[in-house]
Amino acid sequence: MSVIHRPSGTGDGERIWFNGGLVTIRVSSADNGGAFSLCDVQARNGHTTPLHKDPTAETYHVIEGELLFHIDGREVRATAGDTVFLPPGTAHAFLVASTFARYVQFNVPGGHDAFFRAGGEPAPRAALPPPAAPDFPRLNATAAQFGIEVLGPPPFARKTPREVVGE
Repeated sequence: MSVIHRPSGTGDGERIWFNGGLVTIRVSSADNGGAFSLCDVQARNGHTTPLHKDPTAETYHVIEGELLFHIDGREVRATAGDTVFLPPGTAHAFLVASTFARYVQFNVPGGHDAFFRAGGEPAPRAALPPPAAPDFPRLNATAAQFGIEVLGPPPFARKTPREVVGE
């Protein structure tokens, strides 16, 4: 028997459209004194982040699809069932290399959920937002508010998402 406890009363979770993806906050850092945050993320092909360093430890668990990570200068592929751990201060970026991806993002300590809230907007429905170009100026400004150091553009510029999928 499993027990589900959602102290914030958010039901299935708070949904946010962020950087072209759908983020569902499963456990908010406000629910556990800032110890961690746990978010379920869905995104389509080409979804990417700039090269950056987070002040938190991040763990990604891929549920569906494929993510291509750039970690400290090397590329690492993660497919369904793979888990990627990044200690605080690790230079990284990632790209959704499949048509669609779903992954869980776990941050210790918490607070990344607040970053998603500040840089996104409440999702009116449990679906991906309409396709749009990434708003990197907004993303970078929000990152600065949360101690995330942006080091440069996505390091995947030499490849289009379709080329990554076709490799």
